[in-house]
Amino acid sequence: MMSLSVRICLSNLFSSLKYSSSERCMMSPVCLSVTENREDIPLKQGKKSRKWYACNEDLFSGSKYITFAFSTLTIIITLALLIQIYYGDYQVVPHGSVATDSLECSKIGTTILKNGGNAVDAAIASAFCLSVVTPHVTGLDAEGHLLIYDHKTRLPPNVIDFSDSSAVSEHLPRLILGLAFTHKHFGRLPWKDLVEPAALLARQGYVVSPMLVKAITISKSEDLYGQLEPGQLLLQEYLAATLDKISSISEDELYNFLNEMNRPQITQANQVTFNKHYVFVPSSTSIGPLVGSALNKIAKLNFTKEESQQPEYLYHLADISKTMFIENQMDLKFHHGTFSNVAVIDKDDKYVSLVTGMYGLFGSGEMTAHGYVLDVKNKTKPSSRVAMIVTDGILICGRRMVFGANDLTSSTEMITSLLTANENITESIEAPRFYILTNGTMGTERAHSPYFSNETIKYFKLITPDPIPVAEPYQSINIVEKVKDNLSSHSDSRGGGIAVRF
Repeated sequence: MMSLSVRICLSNLFSSLKYSSSERCMMSPVCLSVTENREDIPLKQGKKSRKWYACNEDLFSGSKYITFAFSTLTIIITLALLIQIYYGDYQVVPHGSVATDSLECSKIGTTILKNGGNAVDAAIASAFCLSVVTPHVTGLDAEGHLLIYDHKTRLPPNVIDFSDSSAVSEHLPRLILGLAFTHKHFGRLPWKDLVEPAALLARQGYVVSPMLVKAITISKSEDLYGQLEPGQLLLQEYLAATLDKISSISEDELYNFLNEMNRPQITQANQVTFNKHYVFVPSSTSIGPLVGSALNKIAKLNFTKEESQQPEYLYHLADISKTMFIENQMDLKFHHGTFSNVAVIDKDDKYVSLVTGMYGLFGSGEMTAHGYVLDVKNKTKPSSRVAMIVTDGILICGRRMVFGANDLTSSTEMITSLLTANENITESIEAPRFYILTNGTMGTERAHSPYFSNETIKYFKLITPDPIPVAEPYQSINIVEKVKDNLSSHSDSRGGGIAVRF
């Protein structure tokens, strides 16, 4: 008697014959079971997945193949049995991934995906989790925006911006307003399912990270959480109770809190072409258009991959960043606040880049009776943080990446590392970074390895005679990448997180 898994595999085989090669590249076979993997635990080594279809191949097309498939059912059944024996229950290629500044939050995001949620659901659940475990950079009163992209349509991503400081509600803080609006238009799972995991984490406690302790010390915020030590368990009962109330709000009531005064707007992302790739960034009040302008300036220099390995290359990037910073008076137009980002790709090729943050570490420093910190009100400048999605401009199943950054310099450093130097995502994320500070001088990281070479520092001194050491905590960049059907991800060690795949 044919096993259930074989019947499923055969059903998937026959149904796949109806699709074109471009459609098949968006699909994942369901005849193989899935398992969860963290980025610090490598994927199990084994034979690569030989799928019935390939991203850029047209293996099954035409009526003769369909006729052949049905006329040789016995052979196919035998073949399916052999495949089941050959592969077992393990699949090398993951179905989805979430990268955040917290292992717990990345795992919550992938659990949402495994439970049938889409990339938007996973991003919302992860953002709630981050409001619990990283209160120094984000929280329930944080602002932010996100890009939502469907690679099957290849249309420019939707942008949802909830950064307007005047958009307030007496019932809900700003992050919840933004996430509720996003859930209404793009979510799949019930609202309650997305909030409850964060409430449970706040109630049961989480392990305090070194980054949180450093932030408390630097901002002198010991009165908020007391004297904390890395590795200790921190419980937040008031925040847990607040999240319980938020999760229990019916979706109709939740959406009623959104009105003309606080409702975010859905817009379309800007598209910039750089090194045969499309770079999607928000428009309007964000630094997205300036990122596009900087990339256009860099593109005119026609750097090769070999030239990008030389110290002079980073000097030119820094010089362009400084010129853009001064010419556009970025210190007057934008505020460099805290930053947290969530990157998600799901099994249906939907991508989400979510960035959130506050005016500074722990926002206003005022703890509410509901267990979360208020951000600074009446801000006069928009934030410099920016969500980004990059896709291959030629190949449908070429390199596609989801990430975010907190300023113009970090954005262009990342994009050029990925697309000019063609570095892998881990090398690009962990590479040393330079910064253009508010007074136009250069700053460099001195407490994160690898470090800039002495030769590179000499070039930097042509811009600023004595580059300023930038103090920790450094702001992290998390990324998920897909090439053909292969999915990889990395959470920046600066943020202390670990990406999770399944």
